[in-house]
Amino acid sequence: MPKDRLNSPRFHALLHAAKGLFTAQGYAATPVSAIVKAAGVAQGTFYLYFDSKQGVLAELRRQVFHDYEGTLQSVLSTDYPADEAMARVIVAMADAVQRNLELERVFRHAESAEATLLAAREGRSRLADVAAERIAQGHTAGLMQVKSPHWTARFLITLYDHVIYEALEYDADATHEVVAECVRFGLSALRADPVRIEQLVAQHHNWRPNE
Repeated sequence: MPKDRLNSPRFHALLHAAKGLFTAQGYAATPVSAIVKAAGVAQGTFYLYFDSKQGVLAELRRQVFHDYEGTLQSVLSTDYPADEAMARVIVAMADAVQRNLELERVFRHAESAEATLLAAREGRSRLADVAAERIAQGHTAGLMQVKSPHWTARFLITLYDHVIYEALEYDADATHEVVAECVRFGLSALRADPVRIEQLVAQHHNWRPNE
């Protein structure tokens, strides 16, 4: 495959076409021939960039994960106290899931349960490595009390991955309430100060994703 495929207009045209078709009519109902037709390229061009339709799905998943990782990094690299940073992560990640909701739906229906689980597990592990560092800093600063920052981060990210997606997908009207409870539960699990927790829960409605 071309080493510079990320800079190729045809590569991005294929991805854009596949994303539109996968979200509109489903992964299983979209053949490669439909993707190349929508992208306006020859069938052989597809195989210059992807081994198969599964390869397109994997690239779309990689891009979604990159969005999540970038969101997490941008919040955790701020100067906010660790407890506020973790609360803001929850709010920002809920917004990121909302941005990617259509593709998240495709991922969950396109692959076997085991494939979805393994891909999600790998992604969560990498995100947890980033979050664990900030949790450890919060513990050192006396804002949180945890024995294992790594496993605490894994637990919280896995929980939120399920809860926030399910709220957006099946109970969208309750999303704001769910996010507030995620902030409250997460900071409680980190044994942050109860008064401080309620202050952050009250403030979270006013936060913007890119602040």
